[in-house]
Amino acid sequence: MKFAKVGMVLGLGLLAFTTVHPRAACGATIRDDVPDSGYLALGADAAFASVGLLTGGLYTGCGILIAPNWVLTAAHMLDFSSSATFTLNGTAYTSTELYRNPGWNGDVLNGNDFGLVHFTSSLTAIPPAQFYAGPTETNLTGTFVGYGFTGTGLTGWKTLDGRKRAFQNTIDGDFDLPTLLLGADFDNPGNAADSLFGSATPLPLEGCVAPGDSGGGVFVQQGGQYYLAGVISGVLATDGNPNSDYGDITAYGRIAGALPWINSIVSVPEPAAGALLLAAGLAMLGYRRGKK
Repeated sequence: MKFAKVGMVLGLGLLAFTTVHPRAACGATIRDDVPDSGYLALGADAAFASVGLLTGGLYTGCGILIAPNWVLTAAHMLDFSSSATFTLNGTAYTSTELYRNPGWNGDVLNGNDFGLVHFTSSLTAIPPAQFYAGPTETNLTGTFVGYGFTGTGLTGWKTLDGRKRAFQNTIDGDFDLPTLLLGADFDNPGNAADSLFGSATPLPLEGCVAPGDSGGGVFVQQGGQYYLAGVISGVLATDGNPNSDYGDITAYGRIAGALPWINSIVSVPEPAAGALLLAAGLAMLGYRRGKK
């Protein structure tokens, strides 16, 4: 089912979440019938160590280390910002340069919600994420990693506890812009009517992004390795309340669509020889006001 045919309401850090007060972040809304421990364990997996907390201007969200001194995030994380701070493993790094995709116009649904942050310091202790640039991620299982609010599919986002979570979802929504923007709905184990895309059966660790997840990573697995396929951009809803409950939809920008722009700025290491692949916010209202 395409976005244009279901009439969803956009709910993003820039819009619906502007009343959120600045606090530390945690991550994702989860199934109400599954223990939180599974989501916490997945978020702590070493495969996702490249995902850290990013504070920029008005917003607090996430970023992904893609080279020793480069972080990829959502463009809206850098709106109204002249600098950004990336925190990984308890150490904070301050930016020297910010870049926003020139195609970004403030609308998540245009698929160009990508930003880059440069640091003088090199974060050599953490392996950068490697890019997935296959023909499509549609119908693959995506692992979504971030530091957003948490809650369940019944309550929507509610609380913060400062811990990174990850959830998994079948990537089955393309919003009529499949080269740039893909997504996944939060299937309800108790009500198939909440499913808008694909199968109505939720995955064991199904979930949804929430405020504070903007700029987090979307990973797909190939050959036993996780590759970065996208950057979390926003959450949408058909019920007028994008609170990350059952039936809400995660939207993310595809790495494949942004790769020419990323490569024009950053020299990103390619995957090891023999790999099967070709190459390679929900913002929480933030700590300070700046200007770009």
